[in-house]
Amino acid sequence: MVKRFLLLVLLTLPLSALGQALSVLGGDAWARECFDNANYAASHPPTVSRALLEPCDSALDFGTLSLADRAATYSNRGIIRAASKEITQAMLDYEKAMSIRPETPEIYVNRGNAYFLNRDYAMALEDYEVSLALGINQLHFVRYNMGMTYDNLGNLDLAEEQLKLALMIEPGWDLAEERLERVLEKRKEGEVEK
Repeated sequence: MVKRFLLLVLLTLPLSALGQALSVLGGDAWARECFDNANYAASHPPTVSRALLEPCDSALDFGTLSLADRAATYSNRGIIRAASKEITQAMLDYEKAMSIRPETPEIYVNRGNAYFLNRDYAMALEDYEVSLALGINQLHFVRYNMGMTYDNLGNLDLAEEQLKLALMIEPGWDLAEERLERVLEKRKEGEVEK
């Protein structure tokens, strides 16, 4: 069974932090609906409803899932919970997913995003680094998330470096270009103040 991973990105507002939905291709209908709901929650966080969790809960409680699909469903439920500002519950879901499939880099990105939302930037960076070490496919998203994290830490040099890496991987990516522009403006403003 082939697994696909959809990587979503941290946007400019902390609540807009997105996750990397783990696609469930061979699982049951509940698990697939949970995947769809995670994608929706990641792109519409202000409108997230707890009803989006129901198919995830049903898949985990009553579905016939492979271990990989079970891990994906926990991670997807975590995305929905993080978008609903239920960070503690999201972290529990990511921990369960990691206990089943610790080699899945997307789970670490998701947990890193939850740490970011919780303003625990050191832990967010640690998880993003683990995802890189595990060979995440969509590197530009992780580099972008790292750039945002360094920006929030006030380390504009590392923020710029990570955003430039994201743009080397994905040239012309508007979101990364806009964020890099803001980082460079901050640097300029800091030099003027000196």
